[in-house]
Formats: sequence, C-alpha cells, structure tokens
Amino acid sequence: MAFILPGILSLIQHFETLRKSPESYRPKSCPGCCHASVWCHGCYTRKPDRKDLGEPCLNPVPIMRFFCPECRSTCSVLPECIPPRSWYLWEVRQAIFLLLLAGESISFTFAFNGSRASRTTIKRWWQSFNSCFQIFSLQLLPHFPCLGRLSGFTKFWTACLALRPLSSAMCLLHEEGVLVP
Repeated sequence: MAFILPGILSLIQHFETLRKSPESYRPKSCPGCCHASVWCHGCYTRKPDRKDLGEPCLNPVPIMRFFCPECRSTCSVLPECIPPRSWYLWEVRQAIFLLLLAGESISFTFAFNGSRASRTTIKRWWQSFNSCFQIFSLQLLPHFPCLGRLSGFTKFWTACLALRPLSSAMCLLHEEGVLVP
C-alpha cells in the first residue's frame, strides 16, 4: 500500500527532506484497520528519473517503508512528485499532457517530450486520462469550484493544470481515495 506525501514536488526536494527530516514521511498511525503507531521498516528504491536532458541522473531514489506491529502490514510513503505505479515522474506526464491538450499528435509528443516514454506508453496514459475524466473531474470540483464552469475534457484539464501541477491534482485525488494512474 502506498501513500503520497504532499508538497514534495521534485526528486531533489525529496532527497533534501529525507536528509533533513525523515520523520516527516512517517504516517501518524497505521493506515490499515488498527491505527496503531508504525515503525520505520527501511526503504526500497525506484528509478523514476527518466528524463533525457543531459542532467545527472538521480536514480536510484529511496522510498520509505513503515511496518505496523499490531496488524503486521507495511506501507510505503511516496513524495508527491512520484506516481504510485509508474516509471515516470508526474512532471513528465504533465509535459506530455499539455502538448496533447494543445492539440499535438502522439507522434509529435513522442518526438519532443524530453523523456524516454514510448508512443505506446504515451497513448496508454492519454487513454487512461480520458477514460477517468468523469471520476477525476467530479472529485476535483470541490477543490476547484471555478472549474465547474468549463465544459469538456480539454478546457477542464487545461484550466486545472494552469492552477496546480498534475502531481498536486493527483495527490488530491489520491487523498479522496481515487486510484490514480
């Protein structure tokens, strides 16, 4: 089970937070049914830094794990910048989605997105993003009432991404219990 710690918008900020205040990742209580106090249970690594911009790679990225001694379950706490089940950062997806929302083709987006995401991956993200529009928009409207005046997928997401980064919108959805892609 993974939880998202809001406010950590980059891998560099994640590394700084881990170095300066690793306790901020600890959940207040077990997210399972018992709500007992959890112990740090080490970490595992992920490799979400897949940008191809000539910058030094930040992989591997440590992800904190916690253990509940009462119900014997574990949970992971991700920084906001890393999606729960993805090899790519939210900022990569946002750049791709903004190109697609602007009317660019998947082929153009593949050629100019600055990541190593394949056409198939981009197409899968876009289809998932489209198919979840009703659920996502209904859950985000209480947080952004001004978006209620907009009709349609493109106008809604263009305005939403102008207000907040995609990672923040997905973090809000995750907090509402919505499964984010």
